[in-house]
Amino acid sequence: MHRREILPGFVLAVLLARPVPARPGGFEYGVNGAEAVGRAGAFTARGANPSTLYYNPAGMGRIEPGTHLLLDANLVLRTLEFRRAGEMDFVGPNNYRVDGLRYPRVRDEGGVFPAPFFALVTDLGLDTDFQFGFGAFGPAAVGRASFPSQVWVVNHDDQRIPIPAPQRYDLLFMDVLFVWPTLAASWRILDDLVVGAAFQSGFVHIVFQNSTVAFGNGDDVVADIRANLDVWDPFVPAGMLGVWYRPCRFLELAVSARISDGIGADGEVVTISNPYGVRGQEPISSAEWSDYDTENGEHPPAARLSFPWPLLVLRTGVRFLWPRDTAAVAGGDLDAQVAWRLAALPPHEREWFDVELDVTYEMNSVVDSFRTKIDGVVPLGYGAPNVAVRPDREHPENAGVLELPHHWQDTVAVRLGGDVNLLEGAVSLHWGGSFETSTVPEDYTRLDYAQWMTFGVAGGVTVRLPWYGIDVTAAYLHYFSPDREITDGKVRMLSALPREEQQIPVINDGKFKMALDIFSVGLAARF
Repeated sequence: MHRREILPGFVLAVLLARPVPARPGGFEYGVNGAEAVGRAGAFTARGANPSTLYYNPAGMGRIEPGTHLLLDANLVLRTLEFRRAGEMDFVGPNNYRVDGLRYPRVRDEGGVFPAPFFALVTDLGLDTDFQFGFGAFGPAAVGRASFPSQVWVVNHDDQRIPIPAPQRYDLLFMDVLFVWPTLAASWRILDDLVVGAAFQSGFVHIVFQNSTVAFGNGDDVVADIRANLDVWDPFVPAGMLGVWYRPCRFLELAVSARISDGIGADGEVVTISNPYGVRGQEPISSAEWSDYDTENGEHPPAARLSFPWPLLVLRTGVRFLWPRDTAAVAGGDLDAQVAWRLAALPPHEREWFDVELDVTYEMNSVVDSFRTKIDGVVPLGYGAPNVAVRPDREHPENAGVLELPHHWQDTVAVRLGGDVNLLEGAVSLHWGGSFETSTVPEDYTRLDYAQWMTFGVAGGVTVRLPWYGIDVTAAYLHYFSPDREITDGKVRMLSALPREEQQIPVINDGKFKMALDIFSVGLAARF
C-alpha cells in the first residue's frame, strides 16, 4: 500500500523533528545573579558574594567569615519575531483561499521567564582557610517559548480566518526546566591566592512541540502531524575549577573552567495526526488510540533525546580597583598588617570603584547535531483509523534513530563592568556592557534556538541595610541583536519521501528579530 510505504518514515521524522536546548550566548546568555547582571556579567574576578558559584568557585575565598545567604531571580522577557519569506501555498484540498498572499508575522508569546538563583557560602564556624558553598540554580537561559498553532489572516474573499501557523515546522511550544544543584569548596592558600572547585549534579525536563508534513511538496495541511515530546534526564554531571590571584592591591586576576557531560533524556511522545481536522477527518492522538497489541508488547511511542552540552566554558577576568587608603598611605607602600586588614574587607567597604574585563569562551562546536530514538507504536489515521507504524521495527536501517544537524560555532563573549561605591559602601552603583559572537550560522538560523551576535548594556544598584547584613539589589540588562534576513537557508522541512534535497521546502528563509530584557532582583544576608 503506497500510503503505508510513505508514512512510517515520515512519522519518525515528525517525532524527531526538534529537540530543544536553552537559549542565547552559546546555550546561555551567560549572566546569573543580580549584582552580576548590573555588571553585564563581568564577575569572574569580582566574586565576593555567593553568586560566584556560577562564575568561579575560587571567589568564595574572598568572602568574609560567617554564613552568607543569597536569593536572586532573573525575570527574562524575550522579543522573538519571524516572517517567513515567500507566499502562502497550501497544496492539497483546503478552503483557506490564501494562495499567493504573504506569510503573516509570528511572535514568541511565552511571556516573562523566571529564573531563580539560590546560594549559600559558609566557613562552618571554623577558623580555617576553607569556605564551603551550596547552590541550586540553572543555566542563564530562556527556558520557555510559545508560538501560535494558528494565525488569523484575511483571505481572497475578504474573510478573516485562522490558518496553520507558518513556523509550525520549526517550533510551537517549549518548556525546559534545567537545575544545577551545586556543591563547592575553596582554599585560601595565601592571602592573595585562592583555588576553588565545584561539582554539579544537574537534572533536566524538556517539553517540546512542533509539526512536520507526511507527504506532498509543500504545506499540505492534511498531512501535518504534531509531535509533543516530554523527556527527563535525572543526572547531568559537571565540574568546575577556579583560581583567584591578587598580584598587587590595585589588580586581581581570575580564571575558571567548567566541563559538562551531555544530555540523554528519556520519556514519551504524543503524536496527533491531522491536527487541524481538515477533509472532515478527526485528529488522531497516540494518547487516546486504543488498538495497541499490549499482549505482544506494543505500547504508545517513547523517545530518547540526546545532545551535547558545551564541553568547556572558560572564563577569564582582570579587575582593576581603587582602594580606600588614608591620606597618609595613599600612593605609597602599606604596612603589611594594614594592607591585610584592608584586603580582608568586602569590596564595597575597601574600594572606591572597580573596573573588570572578562573574556568567556564556550566550546559550542561540539553541538553538531541532535539525536533522537523512537520506539513503540505510532497511530496514523488519514481515513484508516487502525493504521499504525513501528519506527524501530519497520526501519531496521536506522533502528528508529534520526540525526538532526545544527552545526553550531564556538563563541567568545567580552564583558566590561564595574561598581562605584558611595556613602562608605552603603550604596553601590553597577554598570556594564558586553559583546558576544554568534552560536548559530546564518543559514541555520531558526526559532528553536535563536542566538546570534549580541550587544549588551546593563546597570543596577545595591543598597546595604544595617540589619543582619541585608543587601537589596535591582539590576537591568538589555541585549541587542542585529536582525537577520535569511535568503539561502538550509533548514528544510523533514520528509520521508525519496526526493532530492532541493525539492524539500526550506522553512527558515525570512526575517528574524530578537532582543532580550533581563530584570534581576536579589536579597542577600550575612550571619
